[in-house]
Amino acid sequence: MNSPNVLTVISLGGGVQSSVMALMAEEGAFGALPNCAIFADTHWEPPSIYEHLEWIRGNLTFPLHVVDNGRSLREDVKALTNHSNYPNYVDIPVYLKGRDGESDGLGRRQCTTNYKIRPIRRKIRELLGLRPRQRVPTGTTVELWLGISTDEAIRMKTSRGRWIRNRYPLIEAGMSRKDCMEWWTTRYDRPLERSACVGCPFQSRRRWVETKRRWPELFAEAVEMDANIKSGLAFAKEPYLHSLRLPLAEAVSRDEAGLGNEAHADGFGNECEGHCGV
Repeated sequence: MNSPNVLTVISLGGGVQSSVMALMAEEGAFGALPNCAIFADTHWEPPSIYEHLEWIRGNLTFPLHVVDNGRSLREDVKALTNHSNYPNYVDIPVYLKGRDGESDGLGRRQCTTNYKIRPIRRKIRELLGLRPRQRVPTGTTVELWLGISTDEAIRMKTSRGRWIRNRYPLIEAGMSRKDCMEWWTTRYDRPLERSACVGCPFQSRRRWVETKRRWPELFAEAVEMDANIKSGLAFAKEPYLHSLRLPLAEAVSRDEAGLGNEAHADGFGNECEGHCGV
């Protein structure tokens, strides 16, 4: 294990890069074993990610902690409230369209901070034995491993907490997302997919089609949420879950019919915290 003055933590999203990073760490690929991994549950991941998370737990010798912020992003979006129960507001980055029909930016993205980063930091403070609002002792350092690969290096950033040092083991190893997939397939005969909330606006159009086919009940719920967001939020511009800025059912039907372009692209390059989509 690491020095007692340094707590080493993997931010485990349950997707391609963080899964590979965790299992490479288990093999000793990045030096000493981390002290633990932490998965921040928004309560809106698809069933496959929760099943995969339990499989990973069984293949690690270090602890895997599952945390949340005491709320469900899924239920908050359904109720049109944010993480603080503020009404008629959602924390997800909806796509906006001006009333003139032109595309016009994104809504504020606060879901990563409020449903992932804060719960992870709260758990880290607990592991350090700190009380709420207690100052971190001088000389204490937390090394937080994030599963960013070389093709997403733009998402690397310095931690805003002075006592947390972000580390990017996959970048150090020169591994792309494709490299991660190749590493995985040579060792395990099981699927591996991107981790993202069911209704995440940053997911690819291809992923929306897959959600409709694999989990029709979850997709139907997202369609209802999309309609509620459009009618229930007091935005000056029209909000949508889908990047086409069309009602969700219509947008996904277009892609199913092959009418959409760039169906493989996603928006996770806009998620610069490094905790989502990995």
